[in-house]
Amino acid sequence: MASDDVYPLFMLDDNKILHGIVVTWTLRFNDLLDADRLHTSLCRLLSIGDWRKVGGRLSRNANALEIHVPPTFTPARPPLTYSHTAIPSNIDDHPLAKTLPKATPTASIQRGSDQFRDFECRRDAPATLEDYLIDDTPLLSLHITSFNDATIIGLTWPHVLMDVMGRQALIRSWALVLAGKESEVPALLGAREDALLFDDNQEVYRPTRLQGFGMFKFGMRFVADLLWNRVVETRTIFLPKAAVAKLQLQAQEDLSGEFVSEGDVLAAWMTRAVASSMPPRPITALHPLNLRFRLPSLIQAPGVFVQNMAVSAFSLFTPELLRGPLGPIALENRRHLMEQATEPQLLALLRDMRQNYTPGGDTTVLCGESNALLMPFTNWTRADMYRVADFSAAVVRAGEGERNNPPGTMVYQHANSMRSSPTMRNVVVIHGKDHGDNYWLTALLLPAAWAKIEEEIQKL
Repeated sequence: MASDDVYPLFMLDDNKILHGIVVTWTLRFNDLLDADRLHTSLCRLLSIGDWRKVGGRLSRNANALEIHVPPTFTPARPPLTYSHTAIPSNIDDHPLAKTLPKATPTASIQRGSDQFRDFECRRDAPATLEDYLIDDTPLLSLHITSFNDATIIGLTWPHVLMDVMGRQALIRSWALVLAGKESEVPALLGAREDALLFDDNQEVYRPTRLQGFGMFKFGMRFVADLLWNRVVETRTIFLPKAAVAKLQLQAQEDLSGEFVSEGDVLAAWMTRAVASSMPPRPITALHPLNLRFRLPSLIQAPGVFVQNMAVSAFSLFTPELLRGPLGPIALENRRHLMEQATEPQLLALLRDMRQNYTPGGDTTVLCGESNALLMPFTNWTRADMYRVADFSAAVVRAGEGERNNPPGTMVYQHANSMRSSPTMRNVVVIHGKDHGDNYWLTALLLPAAWAKIEEEIQKL
């Protein structure tokens, strides 16, 4: 509408890859939460300052996407779409909910996140970007399922709106409003002007990009893999604190004092398992690097950025390395990421991406060997969602039984795309640590890779 406020989207939001993803995020709480209070507090957050951007609607202006926000939210034009289902039973008495992944005494592989759509969103929720461009549809959907002793919260939005750290800022601020601490809600920055516009630098982007015939060969190999390996299975991996400590110790013993993080070790462990399930072949691990933690102007910013601010970095592994011990693989992962995570290299990458950018265009950067298997990783550990999502102010009735989490905090989470794609394969999402410092992962792998993961799990 003509009276709407208009917010722009930027290069890392409005691009071909993110156009194809509508995110669903599911959070399980082992307490009964007040659904109405959750709804009203989130609506209140989206009426504060530039947080209103998150309550807008997508629109196209020429070829560029932008967000239109009503001057005042009303029942006819609310800041979000809300639905609530109350099920008068305990969660473990529900045929589907009782199969949600749970913490186990030892490492385990459990049901995949793609089996729980009923708890993620209402049945007629938008599934594509085009669905958001019709009918004045709010960007954010909130779907709550209440049991007698538990609550499942589902949030859905188009990926062009925000990344995982944008989501963290949203959840943290929502919790503040819910707790009556509205004055502590941080300012939403970068809503009107691109915070990633910098003066040109002379740094050369050092990683070797796949281009021309190399990119063609990579694409043909990727298509061949799609045709020959049609079955991809989504499963959840639970790794207790002790199991991860064992892997970390194993990696450190392989090295002579060099530091590798738990994230490096988990990436190495998963990559080596996949490598052992196929004939010798290089693997390129793709890792998002969040610019909020890397660029001084963003680190020192007096507020939060609710948008997409991640670029790709690449770890390249030879078949020989992947047949060896865990430590050197983890160290090679860390070496590649540290080389690409410097401010000059990140600014050079942004500059190169922007040179040929058009709204909605392809901003893909790929590095590595043309015959490599691509393994995209996402690691949410730094977002610390299990602790940030503190909805203790909405607890109606605390759940019974043993627990290691404070009331009003979550015990499980997963994310999906509303539309599955055959190209989503060899993907690993590290959701981070729960309140017992146990790791949760979701992976989309071929059956042969899952067989190797099963073998590795038995060793833990």
